[in-house]
Order: sequence, then structure tokens, then C-alpha cells
Amino acid sequence: MLVRKTYKVAEHLFSICIEEDSFLWAKAEECYGPFEVSEAGDDDCVFVLTVSDRTEAGSLAPVYSNVGKHEPGFIDLNVYRTEDGGHFFEFIQPMSQVVNGKMSIDGKFHTACVALSGSMLHQWLTFNVAVDFAFLLSTASSGTVLTHASAVLYEGRAYLFLGKSGTGKSTHSRMWLETLEGVELMNDDHPVIRVGADGKATAYGSPWSGKTRCYRNLSAPLGGIIRIVRAPHNRPRRLSPVESYASLMTSCSGMTWDEAQAHGRDRTMQGIIACTPCWAMECLPEPDAAITCMKAVTALYGEDKV
Repeated sequence: MLVRKTYKVAEHLFSICIEEDSFLWAKAEECYGPFEVSEAGDDDCVFVLTVSDRTEAGSLAPVYSNVGKHEPGFIDLNVYRTEDGGHFFEFIQPMSQVVNGKMSIDGKFHTACVALSGSMLHQWLTFNVAVDFAFLLSTASSGTVLTHASAVLYEGRAYLFLGKSGTGKSTHSRMWLETLEGVELMNDDHPVIRVGADGKATAYGSPWSGKTRCYRNLSAPLGGIIRIVRAPHNRPRRLSPVESYASLMTSCSGMTWDEAQAHGRDRTMQGIIACTPCWAMECLPEPDAAITCMKAVTALYGEDKV
């Protein structure tokens, strides 16, 4: 028997349907549990994803593949367009030689079905990626982006640290946590940013936090976006709007090969930049870097505490 549970992330509702006795429910409780709400109808959800033994695709036209084109450790992805205007995804986990999951989603990015294969670990990782993808696709036109960043909460505002893998995003967050009083970790891999009707940006925790198990249902006004750059010194620099866009673009997930999706992401990024200061923080992995960065990015707010 299928069991359905509903979750709310960045004020968006979505539902997941899985067989009652599936091991996935126990795994999902830790990361999705903090976001669970009362069940909602299909029309209230941005998407409904069902885990099935198989998913039908029909005739497929390839539109995107990152196989062999990304850093080691990231998932391989093949994307196809279906006859009815939807999309079909193939997921291949790192260190796997076969497809570990297939997901079909309709043209409105609302109804999705995923079939999983491989070890229990591969199935869990692929399920998590499928939900992540369904979320970013279904919310792209709603002022919402899923970022690749580490986020902290400090004095009522959220600060996001961006950077390529290995540049020190999580390390810089840890320096804030260890050095500054009152800092909380919101998310360490995929925090969400949403621009509201009032033009203000809010950061949210999410069920997707990479290797760090930080699944916190928190939200706060976005105080700053800081790109971490390795350097032999600690020096913050405020970015221009053009530099801010370039910095943010490389850290925002999105289906850029689809015109509507790309335009939605672009509008949201422009909205974020219009209301949020962006920085480049050239730094060492040391406590003084956190202090220097904090003083720069919070100085704009003076005594105005949220």
C-alpha cells in the first residue's frame, strides 16, 4: 500500500508517495521529517512524486548530459524530452557503472514518478536527488532557487557561503560557528532562497545538506552572499551587480537547457541581487577570517537587528 506524506520547504508544499514497508521511509525521517506537515491535495502541492517499480518513457529525445563533464563525486545525469512535452531523467551515482534511477516528470513539472535500482545506498541517494530535482524544477517560476552553498544564521539574518567544491565553504561556516557567539548552521549544502512579492529575499533550510546532517526547518531574511576564495590573507570585497550575478549563477541549480526554466532562474537571481549585498571573501581557513568577514557583511545593517 502506498503511503503519502507532505512537506513544506521555502513555503512550497510537495508530497511523496512510497510503499508502506519501504526502507526509504526510515531513511527519509531524519532529513524530511522536520519539514512534514498535514497532508495536502494535489492542487496545493508544487509536485507529487511517486516511487514505483518502473516508470514509462516512450519515445525520447536527448537534451542534456553531464556524463564525464563534471568534478569527481557528482552524480551523472542524462536528460531527455518525452513525446508529451515532459522530461525523463537517468541518474548514475558516483562509483556506479549503471543507471541507479529513472524519473519521468510531466511538462508542468508537477507529477513525477521515479524507479530505483542498485544497492540500498544507491537507491536512497538517487531518491534524494530525484526529490531535489523535482523541487527545483517545480519552483523555478516561483521566485525560488536551490543553491549550492553553506548557510549560517547570525543576528536574525542568513549568510550564504559559495564556492567550488574544496574551496572552504563548510570550513568557513565552521569558523563562524566556533569563533562567533550566537551563530547557527542552517544548511551545509543546499539552502533555498525565495524572493517574495515584496521583493525581499529569504533563505531557508532544506532536507538536502550533503555530508553534513543538518536538516533544519529554519528561515531568515537573506543578509549577504559571500563567495569564498582561497588566499594568503583575509580580505572581503563587495561585488558589483555584474560580478554578483556571475558569482551567484555558478551556485544556483537549474535546468538551463529549458528556456522557461532558465528565464525563471534568471529572474530570481536578478531579484536576489537587487536586494542582497554580495561579496568575495579572500581568506585563509582560520578564525580571523570569520571575524573579518562578519564585520564586513554585517556592518551594512548597523544597529538594525531583525
